[in-house]
Amino acid sequence: MNNRYFPMFIPSAGKTALVAGGGKIASRRVESLLQFDFTIVVVSPTVNQQLKQLAEAGRVQWIRDTYHSSYLADADLATACTDDRAVNRQIGADARGRNIPVSVCDCKEECTFYFPAVAASDEVTCGIVGTGRDHRITKRAAAAIRELITRKAY
Repeated sequence: MNNRYFPMFIPSAGKTALVAGGGKIASRRVESLLQFDFTIVVVSPTVNQQLKQLAEAGRVQWIRDTYHSSYLADADLATACTDDRAVNRQIGADARGRNIPVSVCDCKEECTFYFPAVAASDEVTCGIVGTGRDHRITKRAAAAIRELITRKAY
C-alpha cells in the first residue's frame, strides 16, 4: 500500500493559521481554512482580489509585508504558499523549529502535514489527501464526497 498518511483532525477554535503568500494557492488555502474557527493571518506584500476582499470584509487579517519569522509567534498552523522557493523553505524550517505544523506548497518533503482537500457539512468533515502524483484524482474524490455529504446521503 503506497498511501501511508494518517488523517488527523485538530480543534480550530482559538487557533491562528498563518498563510504566507497572496496568490492562487494561498487563496485556496484560505478558503479551506475559512470553513473552520481559525483566525487567519495572511502575510504578503500583495494579494489577489479574492484575498483583498476577504481582508476588507474582516474575514482575514492581511499583513502587507514580506515573511519574517516573527510572524510565526502567535501561529498554531502555517502554510507556505509564496512564489519564492527560498522563502517557502525558510517558512518550513522556522515553523518546524517552533513545532508549528506547516504545509509547504512546493515541497512535500518540507511539510509536517499535508493540506487536504476539505469536504465539510454541518455534521461531517472529511479531509482528502492523495499521493501527490495526480491532483485531479484528489480533486474529483473531494467533489464526490462534498456531493454525498451535502445531500446527506449517508
